[in-house]
Amino acid sequence: MSKILFIDYDETLHDTHAKFAVRLDGIYGLSAEQLIDAYLAVHRGIVHLQYPERHDDFFFHQRLLADYLGKPYDEGEAQKIARRFKEAQEECWTNPTFFPESLHFLNKVKERHILCLTTGDYAQEKVDALEKAAGRSYFSYAFDHTHLGIKGDRTYFDNALMSTNSLPDDAVAIGDSLEHDIAAAKEAGIATVWVNRRGLSPIGNSPDPDYEAKDLLEVLDYLESL
Repeated sequence: MSKILFIDYDETLHDTHAKFAVRLDGIYGLSAEQLIDAYLAVHRGIVHLQYPERHDDFFFHQRLLADYLGKPYDEGEAQKIARRFKEAQEECWTNPTFFPESLHFLNKVKERHILCLTTGDYAQEKVDALEKAAGRSYFSYAFDHTHLGIKGDRTYFDNALMSTNSLPDDAVAIGDSLEHDIAAAKEAGIATVWVNRRGLSPIGNSPDPDYEAKDLLEVLDYLESL
């Protein structure tokens, strides 16, 4: 059965952590992985929930990050982090590193399903990067927070359904984040696939996805069963 697929970009199709690791290692004396985890804790756990209107205020994030890490806020350090984050972000579409099976996956699902990129930000830049790498178009729709609201809220996927004129039963959400892809989509009544590349264990009250895959090849197996 044909479905509309709401597909995440970062860490689902694209190895975003690798891009950030090169730029962020050593800041605040932390590894890139530690700094990314701290930044995501601030961005998703504090800004999204308490200050959604400041989603794009990067220097507000820096003040919260310093506080979260127990470090004194330093304007020079904040400028350096902002510059490196921006460089890493731009690398994700100017010099992307897609997972080995990503383009094969998109080629296969394009034959049968309608594809919608559902990401947090810079949706069009990410679509352009994919199309340049593959030499073809994949996505009928491309949405980010400017179109649908903050990713991680049910309303993001409610709005995605409305914007694609779809019902929950028509859709499958595919992503790497239990909180921002899986939980929000399940609340909207959408079937979910968790791409768990790092073999993580669910934490706390994380919802169970309808299917868990270690990569996009396993996602193809699931979609074939629908």
